[in-house]
Amino acid sequence: MKNAYKYAFAVFAVLILQIPVYAEKAETARVAILHYDDKTGTKNFGYMPGSLQEAITKSLHKKFEFIEIDAAKVEPIATEVRKKNKGQLTPKEAAEICRRADIDILIYGNFTLNKVNNEIIISTEISLGSADKFRTPVPVENRVDATIFGAADKVAGDIVTEITEVAKEQRKSRGEEEKKQKGKTQLAKTDKSKIWQETNWMVVASIGPNFPLINSTNAEPKVDGGVSLYATRRVWNSWHAGLFTGFSGLHTIAKDSPTETAFTTLASAMLFGYFFDFSSHWRMTTLVGAGYYVGKFTTFTDCKSNCSPLAPSETSFTAKNPFAISRVGIHYLLFSFLAIGLEADYRLYFDKPEPVQVIHGMLSVSAAF
Repeated sequence: MKNAYKYAFAVFAVLILQIPVYAEKAETARVAILHYDDKTGTKNFGYMPGSLQEAITKSLHKKFEFIEIDAAKVEPIATEVRKKNKGQLTPKEAAEICRRADIDILIYGNFTLNKVNNEIIISTEISLGSADKFRTPVPVENRVDATIFGAADKVAGDIVTEITEVAKEQRKSRGEEEKKQKGKTQLAKTDKSKIWQETNWMVVASIGPNFPLINSTNAEPKVDGGVSLYATRRVWNSWHAGLFTGFSGLHTIAKDSPTETAFTTLASAMLFGYFFDFSSHWRMTTLVGAGYYVGKFTTFTDCKSNCSPLAPSETSFTAKNPFAISRVGIHYLLFSFLAIGLEADYRLYFDKPEPVQVIHGMLSVSAAF
């Protein structure tokens, strides 16, 4: 029995000692290096994509500790993402590849041929997992002569310089002092949280007060409340389209009699608007929309102070008419999937003899994806 305890203790001790090792490995960055795109329009540089990938990989391994991800597993994802953007791979698409392939650093690029100067131009892009963490080293230009075989080493050297800066910034963010490194520098995982520019859908639920705009001198408006829900999808660049629905109540009180008029509405509309992404987490939304509403007008008598649905009513009828809305808001992205914001809108409920105009203020919660 004593031997069994000793054996169990030894196993436990080994596992405890291995925790730092496992933790360190879990924090090590995953890096993928894609084949560079040949945009020369010739068949003379078939060796270049493989040569660049090999030179970059060797140079990075000499200086850094990281987990190399097989490019063959990432290329299909990159191809699929490219198709969505007409073959382009912008910072937004690169960040999407990083999230889908669980990559912290993605290195890719292309090379073109300047026939006038007989030079090959090699451009590199480095994504650190999100659209706002993106680096573009200065392109390498090399004459198409015997020195071209050293071009891959030049590119690799520039990439090592960029990644070195990334490693310094990572250490600084962790509060580590700058000191001379012994051996290889470990590359840490990057934050791949989404930013506004990477979201296509936005679903917004909001609640807040409303205030009817009336011209009557014999009645005064009463502040009421409303709730709304709308969803928009990016259709092109910052242009969005979607659907809106909202429920609200409107009340006016007569000045010369104990009478109150209530107008409860359920409205829906198609939306179209432009979103301004000021930074990675701040967004301004502007929307206009048109649709229809169903509203119930009720006049309560003998209210004196406050009316209720059970109070006596003289008239009650339902209206079904066109509806229009214009809305503006400011939103802050708390997490990659959740935002909060403040919004205001102007609504127009068409009716006879004149439309009902209302101003709303809203506190909103948004799902972004």
